Amino acid sequence: MENKILVAAPTFEGMKYCHDRFFNRILNLSYKNYDILIVDNSKTEEYFQELKKIPNITAIHDKTTEEKSIFRLISSRNLILEYGIKNNYSHILMLDSDVIPPIDVIEELLQSDKDIVSGIYSSFFNIAGKTKLMPVAWKYLTEEEFIEMKRNYDVNPGLKRFDLRRYLTEEEINSDKLHEVAMPSAGCMLIKRQVFEKVRYGKENPKSFTGDDIHFIEKAKEFGFLPYCNTKVKCEHLIVEKYKKDKNGNFVHSSFSDLI
Repeated sequence: MENKILVAAPTFEGMKYCHDRFFNRILNLSYKNYDILIVDNSKTEEYFQELKKIPNITAIHDKTTEEKSIFRLISSRNLILEYGIKNNYSHILMLDSDVIPPIDVIEELLQSDKDIVSGIYSSFFNIAGKTKLMPVAWKYLTEEEFIEMKRNYDVNPGLKRFDLRRYLTEEEINSDKLHEVAMPSAGCMLIKRQVFEKVRYGKENPKSFTGDDIHFIEKAKEFGFLPYCNTKVKCEHLIVEKYKKDKNGNFVHSSFSDLI
């Protein structure tokens, strides 16, 4: 029996620059048995009224009273999980509305057959004072990498290997393989029902709260659900369209700290 998939994303009026390309893609995925849910957490209903007019999607206006954007996002993601349970979906493909997945994203991620598995995309990060385009997926250091780091740097004796993460390498990204990761590309993430029946996005501190996606993955690990990244599923991240370059060719953004 074919799996019933919910393709879903939170959004708000500030994401209108992605609107056309995002909806054109998710309305034309190659998998046959899927529905689309969009949860708008804008403070007014203007954008929601636009979303309601799009054929073949279900739009919900999240009437959360949270003021901070991160907490509004958490509310919307949890509405998606609850909708998935109520309507008996086997999986949720949780998307960000600025991430454009390949048309066969569902087939490829289903084939991975993992509780949590993402595609891969890149974003901008501040590294040593410079804005760099890096993969949004991390692995724990291997034992060999950890030993090498301790050999070359002054490391706190209490630090353990699983306290440290690194970006996926170019070789790993180009491998088109399934990788167990510390943190996947959570803006294109297929989640099995057994996970979203138990795990929620939240504000409480599982280890340290640094974002809705990290919180969700850390809580999932507490239940024994391990995250994976399928680097064959390469997505486009439209966040690049919000950036411009300075005179030195570096990408800059007026509110960079809000994006990472």
